[in-house]
Amino acid sequence: MQVAELFWVDAEVGSDELWTAKQQKWWYEIVKGDINSVAIRCRGCRKEEKLRKSEARNVHFEGLAKKGKKP
Repeated sequence: MQVAELFWVDAEVGSDELWTAKQQKWWYEIVKGDINSVAIRCRGCRKEEKLRKSEARNVHFEGLAKKGKKP
């Protein structure tokens, strides 16, 4: 698979980012990421989004536990 470095703008903070050919090769060939997928968040924003989702999930499960339901 031939890939070229790709410049893009982060969807959260608007910073200019570079998706290197090495990163793309890892994503498409090693991880088997969808061929139509592209990066939209920088590493820092992805980390924050992952934390936000984790916290929201924990709040949800705590609410279920209070109601006596299993997740």
